[in-house]
Amino acid sequence: MSYHLHAEEIESFHQRGYHSPISVFSDTEVSELRSELEDFEASQQAQNRARRRTDLHLIKTWAWDVVHDRRIVDPISAVLGPNVLLWSLNWFIKEPHERKFVTYHQDATYWGLEPHHVVTAWIALSDASRLTGPMKFIPGSHLEEVYEHEDTFYKNNLLSRGQEIKRKINESAAVSAPLRAGEMSLHHVRLIHGSEPNKTNDRRIGMVLRYCATNVRQTKLRDTAVLVKGVDQFGNFDLLSAPSVDMGTVELDRQDDALKRQMRAIHSKDYD
Repeated sequence: MSYHLHAEEIESFHQRGYHSPISVFSDTEVSELRSELEDFEASQQAQNRARRRTDLHLIKTWAWDVVHDRRIVDPISAVLGPNVLLWSLNWFIKEPHERKFVTYHQDATYWGLEPHHVVTAWIALSDASRLTGPMKFIPGSHLEEVYEHEDTFYKNNLLSRGQEIKRKINESAAVSAPLRAGEMSLHHVRLIHGSEPNKTNDRRIGMVLRYCATNVRQTKLRDTAVLVKGVDQFGNFDLLSAPSVDMGTVELDRQDDALKRQMRAIHSKDYD
C-alpha cells in the first residue's frame, strides 16, 4: 500500500512550505508509542534523559521502526524524491502549563545541510491543540532567503541557542498547525516557524524526524544518517544500522558518536 501524497498536496507543499495534517497512527498505536517513550524516560536519570532520547532510533528498536514507517516515509519521499535519509530524531516536549516556547526561526540557518532538500516530519504523540502551543508557520517563507538569527539564550526557549530570526514577522500571516495525537505535519527546512507555551493539563509531545534527500551533504563535518528509502549513490554520510540489542554497549556508543557530530555541527560557531 502506498501512502504518497496526491499531486495537489505535493504542489501545495512546494508553494506553502508545509503540509498538515496527515493521519499516521491509530489511537492504539499512539498509546503504545507514548508508553514506550515515557517508560524509557522513567528509566533514565534526569540529567541524561533529554540526551538519551535524542536519536533514540539508534538504541531502541521501536523507534527504529517508527522512522522507517511507510506512513511517514512515503509522504516524505513524495516531496524529496525516491532516495531518502533520516538525519536525526528529536523531541519537542512541553510539560503541562510550562512556559517553554519556540521563537520564530529557520532550521536551515544552523543545521549545515545543503542543498536544502530537507523536510521535518513533526508527529504528535499527544494532542497538539491550539492551547498546547502548536507550531505556527509563515506560509511561503521557505521561498525567501536564509536570514541571520540572533542567539538569545532565553531561559524558556526550547531551541538550543534561543535562535530568533532577524526578520519582521507579521503575526496575522502566521498559520497555526494543531494536530491530533497520531497526526503529523511536514515542513521545509527554510520555512519560518515557532510556537507558544502549553496551557493544558497534558504534555505536548512532538516526535520530530529530520529527513533529507541523499544528495544533501553536511557542510561542517562528516556526519551520520540512516538510509530509510531507496539507495545512496552519494556517500555524503556515514550510514548507521539498526540496533541489534536495545540499549546495548555498541548501540549506546554509536548514539554517542552520532550526537557528538550533530551537536558539533549545530554549535559549530562555538568551535571556530
